[in-house]
Amino acid sequence: MKTENLHDEYEVPAGLESRIEALIDKLAETEKRAKRKVRIRLWTGSMAAGILAVLFAGLLLWPENKSSVADSPGIRQIDDPETAYREVKKALELMSENLNRGLNEMDIVLTDELEKSNEIINKILIKN
Repeated sequence: MKTENLHDEYEVPAGLESRIEALIDKLAETEKRAKRKVRIRLWTGSMAAGILAVLFAGLLLWPENKSSVADSPGIRQIDDPETAYREVKKALELMSENLNRGLNEMDIVLTDELEKSNEIINKILIKN
């Protein structure tokens, strides 16, 4: 079937093309804003994590605080390298699990936004 025959069989509403283009432009702008927000949040989180890591390292390496950190309640000193490795591994696994959970939630939010956009487009196209 040629496209010429399609134009004869179906009548396209006046102004449909311009409305679709306007909607696509609007949705593209909304998507850009959403991506920008995600990038800003990731950047802010990365900066916060970096600052905390530097502060924590500074507290541990500061000569005056070495004895006070080891003597603090809730902080224990581990002399065995294997035990220290296991403790660090557990802490990193916990951090990884929490980070993955947060990233999965962000994926869900972005997927929901995409579905909402598709619903809006479908509603508009069905009306016309």
